[in-house]
Amino acid sequence: MSTAWDNARRHARALESALDTKLSTYSRLATDIATGSGSRSPHNDDEGQGGYRLVEEEIDELLQKLEAAITDLTGLINSPSQPPSASMQHAAQRHRENLDDYRRDFVRVRNNIESAVARSNLLGSVRQDINAYKAAQSSQTDALLADRTRIDSSHRMMDDTLNQAYATREDFAQQRGMLASIDSRMGTVVAQIPGINSLISMIRTRRRRDTFILGGVTAFCVLLLLGYLFGF
Repeated sequence: MSTAWDNARRHARALESALDTKLSTYSRLATDIATGSGSRSPHNDDEGQGGYRLVEEEIDELLQKLEAAITDLTGLINSPSQPPSASMQHAAQRHRENLDDYRRDFVRVRNNIESAVARSNLLGSVRQDINAYKAAQSSQTDALLADRTRIDSSHRMMDDTLNQAYATREDFAQQRGMLASIDSRMGTVVAQIPGINSLISMIRTRRRRDTFILGGVTAFCVLLLLGYLFGF
């Protein structure tokens, strides 16, 4: 009976030692997640932050094993062949209290991790929304810049067209000045030659007379043609 009790006590103590180690690891993971020191996703990674799921399973399994070990100790104490022992009852009670402490610590740290993960997911969603907004703003800015580039190009084309029109107008003005100068020079030449105006007037009169004669001959011929055609 003493050997069975000693073996059960050693097994319970080994489980408690393993729980101390796992809960310490679990607490460090909770701190890493809360401070955001992990660089990988807590849902997709088996190391760093993501290892907390695996540690949770291991702690839960150790808690179940410790509870079973305490049940074995209680069974040994209550065995008909074992006389009541205050020290054994105290030891079993102490293991039961340790189990309750481990469970409270486990629940507390797990709640902290779940809150940290939810906060991390919320921040990640907000960050994604911000990045999407920045991308949309950048795209809109690019579109506005492209429109401005097209407008500037249109303005440059209009400026070139106006410059060409101004150059053409200057050419016309120069040509008009040249023609005016030529006309002035011709007037001067005509004024300097005696009798030129009379000669020009006679030429114009003769041309007018020739036009009248040609018009009369043409009209007479048309009348003759019409008389011939219609039998006048």
